[in-house]
Amino acid sequence: MRTLSKALTVILLLGAASPVAAAVQKAPAPGGAAGLTTGVTGDVRCLLTMGALASNKANQQAATLGVYFFEGRITARAPTLDLTAALKTEVARMGPADLQSEAQRCGSLVRQAAQALQAAQASFSGPVSTPGAAPATPAPTPAPVPKTPTPTPK
Repeated sequence: MRTLSKALTVILLLGAASPVAAAVQKAPAPGGAAGLTTGVTGDVRCLLTMGALASNKANQQAATLGVYFFEGRITARAPTLDLTAALKTEVARMGPADLQSEAQRCGSLVRQAAQALQAAQASFSGPVSTPGAAPATPAPTPAPVPKTPTPTPK
């Protein structure tokens, strides 16, 4: 759980401390790509963007988590999608300016999800139980039933 919290902190800080993120913050909004930034297509673009950001050591951990985040969204939204074909289609459409604007848009989505997860984690006041695990205090055992003597025939 400690590693997850550390990773979430890195995600929340994505953008504030890295040179790539500073460039992303200054990037102009995409011109005609508005229709490509929603739904599964938008998630495919985010997956590509997070993969590209992961190549920079400063962003590697947070961007790698972003890759898994968007891969999960894509799988949930379109379980039969040919991901290889979708990635090839979108990488052909994206240019350097798109990468910068997508990094800003996608990073925001990952940060929102990380903040929601951190809020959920913070709401736990005690240890989390695992489904199927034995309860912390055992249930009381029933008292033995006294045997009644069976009458013997005379």
